[in-house]
Amino acid sequence: MEPALSICIPAYEMGGFGAHYLDLSLEILAQQDFPDFEVVVSDQSNDDAVAKLCALRGQHMDIRHVWNRDDKRQASANVNNAMAQAKGTVLKILFQDDFLNGNNALRQINQAMDGGEKWLLCGSSVTRDGTTLHRPMVPRLTEKLQFGKNTVSSPSVLAMRRDCALQFDERLIWLMDVELYKRLWDSLGDPVILPDPLIVNRLHEGQVSATISKQLRHRELRYIRAKFAGTTNFRGWMEYLRQRLKAL
Repeated sequence: MEPALSICIPAYEMGGFGAHYLDLSLEILAQQDFPDFEVVVSDQSNDDAVAKLCALRGQHMDIRHVWNRDDKRQASANVNNAMAQAKGTVLKILFQDDFLNGNNALRQINQAMDGGEKWLLCGSSVTRDGTTLHRPMVPRLTEKLQFGKNTVSSPSVLAMRRDCALQFDERLIWLMDVELYKRLWDSLGDPVILPDPLIVNRLHEGQVSATISKQLRHRELRYIRAKFAGTTNFRGWMEYLRQRLKAL
């Protein structure tokens, strides 16, 4: 029988902290009061620390570890692989260094999607120490979104019904999340919004966003400009120009 939720986690060694962060997240998943879920970990690590952790945790949880070493070494390809392996009715994205906030987070997400809703965004906060939470954020979709004005948060706030889910664009790194939000909005309409901060985004030096170059920003902005030329309004174009100036 298919689980209600698939927790799709893209993983890699993350400078030696990947298995540690993932273990903290899996511990919170193990404490959820909603049990009808599986965990799918798509692993691009060069070592076996994540694989060993999944085997250990898999003794008490429904975890499937899948190697993804031959794919593009980037989050978009890795999370796409996790989603492709998932069997749940709803796909819940959760990056390995982020974690659920509270033991009833999955229950809230499942209840919000139980009426056949196509996609969902939930609130978030950030942490540096794994305990103290800051900057609560309620997702909001705007016409500036696809050019990097991220009023939604990280991919970890996203859930999609599997039969209408869209993949991340594997040509993107910096704008991979906001580009997908834009396509989901265009194709599926407004999402369900859960305003409570059910996701905690961990801030640390090893984040990919901390290593984005100006050249990559320019390249992705040009790509997004062409991709959404027919559906971008005046506010969107102004945000495009603002982001181009910021990347100078």
